[in-house]
Amino acid sequence: MKLIANKALKLGAVIGTAAMLLSCSAKSPERTAEYAVQGLYSAALSNDGSAALVGSIQHGGSYWSTALNDRRFNWNHAKGEYTSLISVDIDPTNAFAATGSARTLVLWNTSSGQSAGFWNTPGDIKSLKLTNNGDYALLGLDDQTARYFDVKNGGIKQTFRTGAIVRSVDVSPDGRLGLTGDDNRQVILWDTQTGEKKFSWLLSNRISTVALSADGKYAFGAAQLGNAKVWSTLTGREVALIDTGSLDKRQNTISQAVFSADDRKLLLGGINRRVSLRDISSGEVLQEWDLYLKEALRPTGSSVLALSYGKDGRYYAIGSNGYLNVLE
Repeated sequence: MKLIANKALKLGAVIGTAAMLLSCSAKSPERTAEYAVQGLYSAALSNDGSAALVGSIQHGGSYWSTALNDRRFNWNHAKGEYTSLISVDIDPTNAFAATGSARTLVLWNTSSGQSAGFWNTPGDIKSLKLTNNGDYALLGLDDQTARYFDVKNGGIKQTFRTGAIVRSVDVSPDGRLGLTGDDNRQVILWDTQTGEKKFSWLLSNRISTVALSADGKYAFGAAQLGNAKVWSTLTGREVALIDTGSLDKRQNTISQAVFSADDRKLLLGGINRRVSLRDISSGEVLQEWDLYLKEALRPTGSSVLALSYGKDGRYYAIGSNGYLNVLE
């Protein structure tokens, strides 16, 4: 499948200001639900949006069924304590989930709610992503490394040294490719089997988020208050430049990104609570939404912490103010 037509490649596909001006105005969510009263440190959604995992500021971790907003499990790392969960994830099969505090990582069975492994980490966890069935995790740490970790059996399989704090990671479902974004403005693609660096790309500021397509063919990276791009993981070539808009004459920060299953679209979320669905090849903004604000008249915000494609034209987003948003 070609991500962008040859003509678009020659012109350098740009999701730009003109396309954004032509897009419809941002819509409100069709449904919302409050999952944390005091807001969130972290959040994750299953691939189909049916499950959510949040790390709340007040009550630690909890795992939810989004259809009925049913809190199924409460997950913390020490008995009688509420753990500050800096990063969380649900594996692509929705069989396992992981919660990461400063230096502890716990794997959870999403059917039973029981812990399937508890581990200490060599640095503070900044970001984590699971492979299929929760077999492995890629951890972005503050010790200037990312670690490819056997979550079920223990043991570090690969250590990727970046020279800067790794704030965002992603890993292909089959575990063959890892993607890191660090404070040196680098987005790096790694071969998790050999430990080799496949490609390295520079953006305009420290990296705010990275994402891999499910088939591993494309990589996305965005810089804090800076630019964002899509690259081919096969050739290393840039295939799209994402215009991140303006915010007080500065670019906005994209905080989350998810490729569609066919690699044709990107679902993007920002620190300004805006979610947009964009066609990569044409640059068209197909739909836009603003996340729900509990007190809309007060100067409060809601950064996008998690995104997912749902069924029947629905999309899911979780904001830092603790609300699930169902978007149509």
